[in-house]
Amino acid sequence: MRRYLNQTETNTHLNLGKTIEVFLGRILDDKNIISYLGLTKENDKIKVERIDHYDEGSLDFIDLYAFSYVDPNMEFETNNFNNINETVEFIRTKFNITEVKFLNAGIIQDEYADLIKSEGRD
Repeated sequence: MRRYLNQTETNTHLNLGKTIEVFLGRILDDKNIISYLGLTKENDKIKVERIDHYDEGSLDFIDLYAFSYVDPNMEFETNNFNNINETVEFIRTKFNITEVKFLNAGIIQDEYADLIKSEGRD
């Protein structure tokens, strides 16, 4: 079972220069696209980028980072916030999420595998 980071842990990781991620799944009209957020800290601001990849995976291949970007030349949708509370409120509102689940970078692959299973794909 994976462990989600609470807001304090998320803040600590960001202050240490680590990337935090939030798996969004299929939020766009094109259901062949998988989306997630990457959070980093730059100049005392929390930077949130939405990253979109084509769904090229299966339970045997869950490496989202290896999937093709929807538009490799496109700038990621980016927003900056003063603190984690502002960040959480933005994510909840923008993506209609009740509970924001922060993960260490790399763990979203497990979230993707769960999505595949819930859809009955192999």
